[in-house]
Amino acid sequence: MTRGKDNKNIMEHLVLVTQIGLTMAGSILFCFAVGFYLDRWLGTKGIFLIIFIILGVVGGGWTVFRQISDLDRDKNRNDHPERTLRKK
Repeated sequence: MTRGKDNKNIMEHLVLVTQIGLTMAGSILFCFAVGFYLDRWLGTKGIFLIIFIILGVVGGGWTVFRQISDLDRDKNRNDHPERTLRKK
């Protein structure tokens, strides 16, 4: 019985790590593409690429922070179910 629970915990952690990695990579790649095409369209030499890569890193980091915060908040809610009950 405990082995199944251990496997479930391992899978949950793997999913979280994968989600965080894909979130960071996706936001950086998206912003890289936007900066690249803006530089190409406007004829600038990399200024928008640098700006948008920085924005991608910051935006991806913020999104990862929110994901982890939501996960922590959900864990605390499940650990203390009496906190989520409405008082009448």
